Amino acid sequence: MILIDALYINKGGGAVLLQYLIEKILAHPAKDQFFFLLDPRFDKPAALDKNYRVVPNSMKARKKFYKETKDNYSKAFCFANTPPPVRLNVKTYTYLHNQKLLEAPRRIFTKMYFPQYLKYLVIKLYNKNTDYYIVQTRHMATELTNIGLKDTAHCIIIPFYDNKKYVEGAKPFEKRVKDEFVFISNPSPQKNYPTLLDAWEYLLEKDFTPRLHVTIDATAPQFIDRVKELNARGARIVNHVYLDPRELYFNCPYLIFPSVIESFGLPLIEATESGMKVIASDMPYVYDVIKPSLTFDPYCKTAIADAVLNAMDPDLPFPEVVTHNEIDKLINLLIR
Repeated sequence: MILIDALYINKGGGAVLLQYLIEKILAHPAKDQFFFLLDPRFDKPAALDKNYRVVPNSMKARKKFYKETKDNYSKAFCFANTPPPVRLNVKTYTYLHNQKLLEAPRRIFTKMYFPQYLKYLVIKLYNKNTDYYIVQTRHMATELTNIGLKDTAHCIIIPFYDNKKYVEGAKPFEKRVKDEFVFISNPSPQKNYPTLLDAWEYLLEKDFTPRLHVTIDATAPQFIDRVKELNARGARIVNHVYLDPRELYFNCPYLIFPSVIESFGLPLIEATESGMKVIASDMPYVYDVIKPSLTFDPYCKTAIADAVLNAMDPDLPFPEVVTHNEIDKLINLLIR
């Protein structure tokens, strides 16, 4: 059996990719060779009716599972950044998809980043238990090798995503409302909501009020209050809290992406494939996946505001996807 260890994956981009990976494996002739370890919070696909186990999402439960089943597998693939807690006698791969964890060794210790420090130390502790890391982009590979977890020979770049999800049903660009911008993201620090909202305040002070669609949940009440305050002054910011982005991607003209750290930047690809124009941070992770329409300094509110104004130029080019979906390569790597 081939173990897919997806413990700790339950929401966000990781859950989206895991759902897609499971769907592709279940459609493969070798599907019965796979066994899945899943987090109890993960919304398991209905088609997965056997060859899986759900255990508590704790280090203790994970280690107990491995000790009980370590002789059952011919290969292992850990999907949630962290190598196995015990060394298996088979080839083992770990999918590392959180750049924040790779930033930890270079950061000054602060309370805010303590969870990242702790997770990084766990990865470092178990690093000897994985033969290879798999990442989505060249930038992630560079970050991983720079901190010394593995050398380049043991870091494999295999990007994958559902490249059929946003290719049909989009409204033509010229029929979309011209001043609507979308940023679908949780409010974690690297997403850079404070500077984005500062930029929208700056635009408001210049008597320009483009509509901004965001998804800020209850974990960031300070941003929710800021949106309410700006709207009371005349801004047009719509907080959807959470939603499937398809409708916005198919009907709004612009994705604005001010994030300063991303492991892959899947929304950049999805927006491009949906026919949007993309204005994004001038950061390496952007160029790994798309050629954007326009970039800005994500640390500068006026740079973001100027990019919003310049996006209205009808000659602004459409973005281009520069990466490719290699899900078949990943599955074949695990099977062969």
